[in-house]
Amino acid sequence: MKKLSSILFVLFVFAIPAFAQQQYKGLPVIKANAPAADYKIGKEWTKGSWNIMPELVPDVMLVPVPGKKVGVTFRTDRDSISFQVKPGKTYQFYVQLNEKDYALTELRGFGFEGIQFNKAQKVAGYTFLYVQNQNNEFLQTLREQYQLDALVAGAKNDTEKALRIVNWVHNQWQHNGSNTPSKPDALTILAEVKDGKQFRCVEYGIVTTSALNAIGLPARTMGLKMKEVETIESGAGHVVLEVYLPDLKKWVMLDGQYDVMPVLNNVPLNAVEFQQAIVNDYEALEIRSLSGTSKGKYIGWVFPYLYYFDVKFDNREGMALQREKIDGKSSLMLVPAGAKQPKVFQVKNPMDYLKYTHSLIDLYEAPKMAQQDVLSAK
Repeated sequence: MKKLSSILFVLFVFAIPAFAQQQYKGLPVIKANAPAADYKIGKEWTKGSWNIMPELVPDVMLVPVPGKKVGVTFRTDRDSISFQVKPGKTYQFYVQLNEKDYALTELRGFGFEGIQFNKAQKVAGYTFLYVQNQNNEFLQTLREQYQLDALVAGAKNDTEKALRIVNWVHNQWQHNGSNTPSKPDALTILAEVKDGKQFRCVEYGIVTTSALNAIGLPARTMGLKMKEVETIESGAGHVVLEVYLPDLKKWVMLDGQYDVMPVLNNVPLNAVEFQQAIVNDYEALEIRSLSGTSKGKYIGWVFPYLYYFDVKFDNREGMALQREKIDGKSSLMLVPAGAKQPKVFQVKNPMDYLKYTHSLIDLYEAPKMAQQDVLSAK
């Protein structure tokens, strides 16, 4: 009888979570008092960065799944819930905030799917303008005022210079996705940072690009956009930059917001190479960062943005330049083979400034630094 009682007690204990799990509209509910939550994907916790937002229906968390499935735990200050998330599957639950509002939360698993571009074309179809750092008053001011030469002094190669610059910019301010500067140039942004302002990924890209141009490494900001860029209402884009490293003779992606340079087999990667390495060489892929950015967290966050890639035709630096265009368009977007050419950003913002290409060489020709006056489609 004692043995039977013990068995019943064990069964009762293990049954408690099933009976205790509340439901709302047929979905499980966890409770929270604080609006910030933690989550764990695989073995890695991210603490306090998820905001519980009942106004978003649903509030979607994209979950990267490198293999067939990954364990995910969502934890509030009062409760937690766990799932085994698979690619292409969704998992919904409610978070009841302060015993009142219900936040419909959705975990959306995605795998690392490859995309293809035209590699057959050997001659670029467009010209781009890149800055001459000699006798450029804007860049000289930036270089001297912020002592950029001292920052890169002693660097063994261009890769190390780029890593030092992106780390320096990363540490200038904390990210704030709501603020914009009074003028979108590096000197204005850094001056306003001194006054206590914080800015978006856009401004990390602008300042890092200008700082690299100031030390003689050709650089350009790059817009990354999700496949669903036209239908997602917010958060459909991210801004990074690419720098051309003369000693390697290649373009390399940097992310100033996260202090990141992707590297595979000791070779820094451009944005498209980064996307392909995530799909094909995840284990060997390195996220190089002087501030120690997590590989898993960064790749899981940035991968959905690595679908559309756009850069400006005119990448010169200065305060009052008349920007050159091609056929009235200011930027070129690299579109995966067979993919739609997006015309709208986040439901309601026309992207009427773009020309489109499927060809890698159009985006990744080495910069020609000779003086150029006119842009053209070749």
